[in-house]
Amino acid sequence: MRLAKWLGCAAWAGSWYLMYLEVTRWRHVKPSLAFNSDPIPGTDIRPKPGLPLILVYITCAAAPLTVITVLVRERLTGRLPARGTPKAPRAWPDKPRRSMMGTSRRGGRA
Repeated sequence: MRLAKWLGCAAWAGSWYLMYLEVTRWRHVKPSLAFNSDPIPGTDIRPKPGLPLILVYITCAAAPLTVITVLVRERLTGRLPARGTPKAPRAWPDKPRRSMMGTSRRGGRA
């Protein structure tokens, strides 16, 4: 699940960066995220989006859904830290934790 979350985040960021480039630099996509299908001047030919642009559209929609699904699943199953991650070791596993207020350096009461 951790790998899916990281891959989803990377795909999410990368796809929106590519979509930003499609809108601002390459002008294949309108700011409304619709394909810019103005006819080629002097002809009636309308361009169609290619496979890379279609994949960018799909990734822009699927990556956020993947990340949100993984996060919700982790929250519902109660596994926010990764499985197998050791907890912080305690100094004295047998003794309960106490406040150090009112104790001397040797451990007895002052």
